[in-house]
Formats: sequence, C-alpha cells, structure tokens
Amino acid sequence: VWINPGGEDHWITLRLRGRMAIDGTGSDADGVGARVSLTATSPGGASATQVAEVRESMSGSGLDFGLGKAERVDSITVLWPSGVRQVLQDLESDQVITIEEAERQYHQPGKDRLAVSQP
Repeated sequence: VWINPGGEDHWITLRLRGRMAIDGTGSDADGVGARVSLTATSPGGASATQVAEVRESMSGSGLDFGLGKAERVDSITVLWPSGVRQVLQDLESDQVITIEEAERQYHQPGKDRLAVSQP
C-alpha cells in the first residue's frame, strides 16, 4: 500500500451527487458523464484551469485536483449530463466537497420573466 506522506502543496477533492440519488430525477446518482472545470490562482498570480469528466461510479472516491501552491479555488463549474450548470466560487483548498446537482428550472411560456407578451 502506497501512503502519501503529504507535503506543502494544496488539493481539493470533489464528490458529485446527481439528482437520481436525491429524488429520482436529473443526472446519474454518482455524476457519471458530468464535466468539471476548476480554476485556481497561485500566489505568484499564475492561473491554471483543470478539466475532468466523471467516467465511472464515484462511490467512496471522488475527483482529486492538485492545486500546487494555490490556497484557494477561484471557481468550479459542473456541467451535469441533464444540462444543469452549477458554478461555485472562492473555495478553500485542502478539503473534500460534495456537490449536489441543483434542481433543473423549467420555463413555462407566459410565466418566464423574459417572455414577450403578445397583443
């Protein structure tokens, strides 16, 4: 068994939970098919973006991102297979975060704030 002795670099682990696990709607319970992009800026000002796709069940594990010297994550964007897009901003590093798929918002004609009224 390999044991990581740690170090001074930072990390974040994401666990995705699709709506199938919550209420039987939306994306796969383990987030299979979700695309995640993460952006972090190091103390020197260099910004880096990493992208990952969930390809198999995440039961008991998660998506691990190495952040180097960056102490915070600028943003995480999750594009769920259902089409729901979630953005989280300004997160601390060195933690495990569970992201639950947001409820999909359906627009009804005539009830949408941007709908054009007809004469």
